[in-house]
Amino acid sequence: MKHLEMFAVAVFLAVVIAAPQASSQIIGRSGPADNPERYPDYGGTPDAALFTDLGLSTDEVRTLLKAVTSSDYETRIKAALDLGRFASGSEPSLKEVLWDNHGARNSQIRQSLNIARKNLENSSDTSGSLLKELLKMNPDNKDNGPGTKAAMRVMSMLVALHNLNSMAGYKIMLDFSPRHAGAFRHEIGRMFTTRGFDALPALVYGRGSKNSQLHMFAVKWIRDMGNPLLGEQVRSIKNPRRLAQLLEAYASVNELDAIDVTLSLTKHKSVFVREAARKCLTSFGKNAKWQIRRMFENTFGEEPADDTDFKQWSDALYRHFDIKLNAEAMDVFREGRDAQAAGNLDLMSKKFKQVLQGMPLFIKRNEMAKGFLLYGEYLEENEKLQQAKDAILMAIRVAKPGSAELVAARARLDWMTAEENRKGGVLDATLYRRVAKAAPGIEGAVEIVNDIDAAKTGGGNYLKKATLVSVFLFIAMMLTYLRLRS
Repeated sequence: MKHLEMFAVAVFLAVVIAAPQASSQIIGRSGPADNPERYPDYGGTPDAALFTDLGLSTDEVRTLLKAVTSSDYETRIKAALDLGRFASGSEPSLKEVLWDNHGARNSQIRQSLNIARKNLENSSDTSGSLLKELLKMNPDNKDNGPGTKAAMRVMSMLVALHNLNSMAGYKIMLDFSPRHAGAFRHEIGRMFTTRGFDALPALVYGRGSKNSQLHMFAVKWIRDMGNPLLGEQVRSIKNPRRLAQLLEAYASVNELDAIDVTLSLTKHKSVFVREAARKCLTSFGKNAKWQIRRMFENTFGEEPADDTDFKQWSDALYRHFDIKLNAEAMDVFREGRDAQAAGNLDLMSKKFKQVLQGMPLFIKRNEMAKGFLLYGEYLEENEKLQQAKDAILMAIRVAKPGSAELVAARARLDWMTAEENRKGGVLDATLYRRVAKAAPGIEGAVEIVNDIDAAKTGGGNYLKKATLVSVFLFIAMMLTYLRLRS
């Protein structure tokens, strides 16, 4: 089993490594997929998720579940919490283990669930939950029934999936709902409703499923949400990716009543929403013809030419919208540039990010790189190191390939990494030399390189100190490793 306590560090490193590569894949997938049920997340706009290879393996999930069914209450609680804490990117593993044979008959599982539900009803704990009541039940107590361990295992995984708030997680929960003769169906539905509109796209996909059980499940829980109007759904979903996924879900089930709303979102400020909306309209095809024509007439104040079709109308509309969006983005960019000139780098960063949220390929983004680099240096001087790294990474992401800004930003990130390593006891001479060569203005790097060179002839202090600290650090790491192995 991997050391779970190191997982958070691995997550951070993955995000840092992946960030510079993000500009080459601004949007990725978008629009409704053919046969969405065969995709783990229905195939539309992806969630901003971590790489699945950083998630828990199936063996790690099973190890945690073994602790979840321990005879010790504190062990059960800690294991269930750990499963939730380390579940990011673990949807494939959780799905595989969820479908395991959990060692109990459906009737036995239902009996244990009913006991837990009764205990929850009689509990004075206002923060109680079905999983919490299950974990209070000693699985070795015969009065709790032989299905207790199975119920604990399944509910722990379902709660972990629910807390991920990902389309992949919701799809697993939806597909699992008929299992065990529907013993967990009510709890899964309740989880969907507590998540609200964020879970609605998955239910829309479920409503369009060819599986009658999934179809009826989705219809029932959408009804329990109050059958909200599409306009209310759009206003209530704040995450642009989730809003894009909602449009894709309606397009995948060919919900023609969604065409007007989808068309209105083709000029949305978020690139995720407008790209999804435009591709959804393409999937609606000629069914969207008259709505597009009406918007064309309202936008341009004239009828389209007789020798044009609805695709040409939509292309003209999109060009018009994009010109307007670019003009609005330019105004916000100028506000950010003015804030930079006035020395208000916090406001500058806020304005630049506002532009990039809707226009990731904004024409002036290389100028933003200079601002983000200055902001990173400012934050570093004020010892806000994590925020400084984030700003430098933004500079790297938006800088023009081969530009002086990109070279300077990478050198600054290398400098911060080298300094962090040195303070931890590891002096990376190669990294310092790279910084000194790329950015001679970073005087600290030049001084350390000179000191390293001097140490070769018996002088210098950094190398001696770093070597001594490294020895102690190596001993400490070895002792920790041996303790974890024991």
